[in-house]
Amino acid sequence: MAYVELKLFAVALLVLVLAQAIPAQALPLNQWSISCSVGKDAIKRRANVWTFRTSKNKCSNGSWKQRAEIRTDKISPNHKGAYLFRTTVAMTARRREKFDIFQIHDGRSGCAPPLKLTVLGSGQIELVSEINKNSGKRCIRTRLSSRFSRDRLKRDGTEQELKVLVEFDGRGGFVATVWIDGVVQISGTYKSPSIKGAYKSRHFYFKHGVYSPKIFTYEMTSRGMKVAKVRVIR
Repeated sequence: MAYVELKLFAVALLVLVLAQAIPAQALPLNQWSISCSVGKDAIKRRANVWTFRTSKNKCSNGSWKQRAEIRTDKISPNHKGAYLFRTTVAMTARRREKFDIFQIHDGRSGCAPPLKLTVLGSGQIELVSEINKNSGKRCIRTRLSSRFSRDRLKRDGTEQELKVLVEFDGRGGFVATVWIDGVVQISGTYKSPSIKGAYKSRHFYFKHGVYSPKIFTYEMTSRGMKVAKVRVIR
């Protein structure tokens, strides 16, 4: 599907999603807590604003050196339904380091999770996924999308709206669609791996924050973050 066609389709879809939104305060995917542990003052919450700052990676797994993330409660990989993650982010950093801003994780170690929204040095978003084979001894990268986002997340403190629509298929897979400031950017489909020896997800949960290969100085705020269970009508 051409970019323009995908853009028009997704914008129309979003109108329907918002029109059908269901209050979701009690949903597991809307219940957030700090992931692992972080350095002092690395994650703060005041009213509806989360603030993330530089922290060494204190999780027991993962090879990247800097991590300040929050995570939701878990849902079954066999759960079927659509959820809209929505927040307004503002990143301030002098260096253009790569980092993850949102993940759909399943608790695996040694390989990337089913989905990562990776913000590249350019500010464009890439959808990253890997198949975890032989207990993480082999990581097979899979392409959820053939391109990067057209627009970019800035690093000068500008507030930008980020939306991620996740449609779980009830069979261990999902479709994820990403918007920046109301414009669809990128979409991809994850399917439960059928390769022999591949790790099969036992649960899913969302992660949000800053996870990066290198330690660098930054501050990111996430304002008005919410996950809502939605109905998608096509």
